[in-house]
Amino acid sequence: RNLLLPDGVPPERQWARFYIKIYRAEGLPRMNTSIMANVKKALIGENKDLVDPYVQVAFAGQKGKTSIQKSSYEPLWNEQIIFTEMFPPLCKRIKIQIRDSDKVNDVAIGTHFIDLRKISNEGDKGKVE
Repeated sequence: RNLLLPDGVPPERQWARFYIKIYRAEGLPRMNTSIMANVKKALIGENKDLVDPYVQVAFAGQKGKTSIQKSSYEPLWNEQIIFTEMFPPLCKRIKIQIRDSDKVNDVAIGTHFIDLRKISNEGDKGKVE
């Protein structure tokens, strides 16, 4: 109750669900991020760089992610990530990052930020789609 709110944000806000739908990715780069991929190439002569992509979404201090698509350069997820947050949210953007899953260290392939002010209406009755 003693949170300092920016001008224009009502003191009484209701809870809302934010649905982020992740469909697919296209044109992912060929990557070779793991030592095991190099060993596999050396042992069996396979010349294919392995990418195991997933999408990680961050919003208002929360994180969610899709399933991992094994060895796919054009993954298809058709999944949604749901966040529960007060409306209107104090956070003004959503971070979407495609990552390559690796046993040692996941690597970011690409990052994009969605500005909520560009896709929602003004005021407490705004609708984000």
